[in-house]
Amino acid sequence: MNKKTYIFEELDGSEMSVVAGLLQSGDYGPNEMIYREGEKGDSLSIIDKGKVKINKMMVEGDQFCIATLKEGDIFGIMSFLDGSAHDATIVSDQQTRLTVLAKRDFDDLLRTHPLIAGKILRRLAVHLASIVRNMNSQYIDLMHLMFRKRK
Repeated sequence: MNKKTYIFEELDGSEMSVVAGLLQSGDYGPNEMIYREGEKGDSLSIIDKGKVKINKMMVEGDQFCIATLKEGDIFGIMSFLDGSAHDATIVSDQQTRLTVLAKRDFDDLLRTHPLIAGKILRRLAVHLASIVRNMNSQYIDLMHLMFRKRK
């Protein structure tokens, strides 16, 4: 894992060394399930290499790809923060390497190195705020489009 990943951007070298000791790596082949929608979440994943698809289960039971994430992207944030079940299925799109931060390890970091954990949490909050702003903008655009079509 490198410091380029935006959740680690505020960490200095010694802080990154502390965090690096908590990270695990995992390799996935093409079309391999990483986790399924509805499973309990207990980790944050960072894509080191490859791509993953975020799939949602449709009413008919089919999987629908709502996004593709690439190198440097992170996923599992909401479940990592609140312990909720995953709201999507994640499948590797190609040979993929992930770096994973387990919730229990982060909780230990929060107790032993609160300033480091705070820096990571701040970056996660900024990321989530960006997602919310983007979704709000898309929603407003959609509502505007629907309203215009009614006229």
